[in-house]
Amino acid sequence: MISAKLAYRVALCAGVLALAVVFAFSLVPIRACGTVPSSAAVISAELARTQDDVSAIFGAAPGQPCTAQRAHDLNIQTMIDTVAFIPAYGLFLLFFFLAMVPRDEHAAFAGFVLTVAAVIADYAENICLFHMIAHPAAPGWALALIPWATGIKWLALGLASAFGGMILIKSGRENYPAVLCCALGLLGPALAIANPHLFKSFAPAVALSWIAFLVVVARNAFGSTVPQLEVEDGAA
Repeated sequence: MISAKLAYRVALCAGVLALAVVFAFSLVPIRACGTVPSSAAVISAELARTQDDVSAIFGAAPGQPCTAQRAHDLNIQTMIDTVAFIPAYGLFLLFFFLAMVPRDEHAAFAGFVLTVAAVIADYAENICLFHMIAHPAAPGWALALIPWATGIKWLALGLASAFGGMILIKSGRENYPAVLCCALGLLGPALAIANPHLFKSFAPAVALSWIAFLVVVARNAFGSTVPQLEVEDGAA
């Protein structure tokens, strides 16, 4: 048997770890190259659809010194994402939805499953990114696969945000601002998937819902006793 309070506390720890990893990302500056600014290099790589998109990130001329430099920086960022950020946000969302089971079992289950799908797609995306970073002049299969991996990831995260908002809207008026963040967390990725060139900066809007979830988690992790969440163990 897992108590909802324990689920809140695990989610809180994972959420704080995710924030720490975001800070670690800022310690790895991405050097200039091509026409894509350093601040947009990561999301541009995730949303690359054509060879021109890749060339804009790594430089059009093969063998440029800056190409290897930017590839090195993006490789570090992707490695941090793989070994630290994906597990951290994955655990945060999974345990958030576990904690939500007493409030709305069906919506919490949907959010849990969507989170699992997003994490798997995120790892598939990173496999593509590692290949594109190593072969920016000929990304091949990675460029064909990454739109699917990225699309599934962002769509699953956006829908998970929506289900989280559905749960919170039933839990009191104090959660209404959080529900707005959840709605934006679905809208932003949807726009980015529909038109990466125009709306790529909107994709990280899903983080707004995570902030809302983190506030809810922090508020409940050490508050009054909350209902227990029963997990069947064998024939229990």
